[in-house]
Amino acid sequence: MAKRYPLSIATILIFLTFFLTLLAPGAYSQQATTGAEWKLRKQAADGVIRLVAEDVNSTSFRAASEIAGLLARADGLRLMTISGRGGAENIADLLFLRDIDLAIVSLDTLEKIRAENTFPKLERRVAYVTKLFNEEVHLLASPKATKIQDLAGGRIGVGPKDGSGDYSARTIFGAANIQYTPVYDDYALALLKLQKGELDAVISVSGKPVRMYENLPKTGLRLLPVPINLEKMPDYLPASIDSSDYPRLIPAGTNISTVSVQNVLLAFNWKQDTKRYRKVSQFIDQFFPNAGELKKRPNHPKWQEFNMSARLDNWIRVKAAVDAASTPVVATNLGSCSAADLRAAFTQYLAEANIRVAGEISKTDAEQIFKGFKDWVNTSTANQ
Repeated sequence: MAKRYPLSIATILIFLTFFLTLLAPGAYSQQATTGAEWKLRKQAADGVIRLVAEDVNSTSFRAASEIAGLLARADGLRLMTISGRGGAENIADLLFLRDIDLAIVSLDTLEKIRAENTFPKLERRVAYVTKLFNEEVHLLASPKATKIQDLAGGRIGVGPKDGSGDYSARTIFGAANIQYTPVYDDYALALLKLQKGELDAVISVSGKPVRMYENLPKTGLRLLPVPINLEKMPDYLPASIDSSDYPRLIPAGTNISTVSVQNVLLAFNWKQDTKRYRKVSQFIDQFFPNAGELKKRPNHPKWQEFNMSARLDNWIRVKAAVDAASTPVVATNLGSCSAADLRAAFTQYLAEANIRVAGEISKTDAEQIFKGFKDWVNTSTANQ
């Protein structure tokens, strides 16, 4: 026969207290409140759209945060900006993470990922919302280097593996036939290593001015010129960085030649009858009409280049963005156009102006043709 253990008075009181708590009016009100909270949670989730940019020091992260502020002022969708690792990982986040709606990626990275077939049929799985602006390549080196060739065989900080800096390093050093050893650190650590002499240079892609370079102390580090090879670097454009961008890195009144590449705001290529597509469409409807506000201070000066009508060859565009982009394809600020846009516009201008170019032309003729092209762009945009 099983032995019985008598319950103590203390044990009985504990059980009574527990059951009385369950029967208390507050227990029922807490259950009712929980139901209301679930409703609030659903409303909050429906009103949020998530965008993954690069790290917090990047211009893309700052731009995403400024878009979030723009939407907040309009009492629209709440844009949550997420610090990502950039490049292929941002695309992977867009493709595979459940709650990511948008991603910022450089055009060079996007094209290389498609060419390498990292994500099969990528051009059918994502759609672009808009180009944002050009981002400059920053090649920061130790004092002993004066040109990119001096970095041959060196240790180069490229940021996260398969990030925008890593892809640009492959393109730029490859075009110059320079061998190097990539070092995959986040940029804050890479800059510390560069200052300690543990790296020979750090390469990054971000729209000037970039805060992490603005705040660097004067240690003798220098930005190196980045040469362009149009045949091997089709997604890049000539650019420059001057002393007004980084007074501590560039002597007053001088500039450094470099290259730039467009960054692109991407979405997953949802079917138009889905809830996720409608959320992206709602974002576009609130962002595009108010984007002009981003050109005002204290927002990043790169917004001056923004042109929502700029096209991206060989990629699908979100239908809502096609409908919303009513401004001319050729921007009044030519710096905001991609290489493909500029070539297409210039070819059209030459045809309309009946200009035939054979062989080399003089500097005077080239300047005259370019002036005519700029006048044609201004006339075209004014007539839209």
